[in-house]
Amino acid sequence: GGGEGSRISSLAELNRAVGVPPLSTEAPLESAAERDEWARYEYLAAVRSSFDAAGQADAALPFAKRALELRVIEERAPKAYAGLHVVAFKDSLNLGRLADAHEVLTDLHGCASSAHRRVDKEAEAVYLERRADCFNTLVSVLHARGGVAQLAK
Repeated sequence: GGGEGSRISSLAELNRAVGVPPLSTEAPLESAAERDEWARYEYLAAVRSSFDAAGQADAALPFAKRALELRVIEERAPKAYAGLHVVAFKDSLNLGRLADAHEVLTDLHGCASSAHRRVDKEAEAVYLERRADCFNTLVSVLHARGGVAQLAK
């Protein structure tokens, strides 16, 4: 109905009114629901950034994790989605949350598999590259902390 369209445009309008910067998609948004979800992503990303800028990774991380739940980013902006994983991964690691960091790595692996099934070679390559970056970072952090034995915990 028409009411839904006005609610969605007002969410995007609200973002603009409060100074949430617009983020560009890598593929066009195809429905009102996608546009709504994209506006939510823009909001979550802006809040996460402001906490991050204030040096509050513990406050920023939940917003990154909520944004990762939005499928529209995976489907319409795989590079941004992969980048968001890296952000959540680094925040988790900096906060000493190895289980969360590992969960992000596992999710990146799932994204790569999903892109492979969609025959989206470009997205698959981005996800595999970010997964490798995160994995290498995890290994060096664990090594610096006294070995990979901590992964078993």
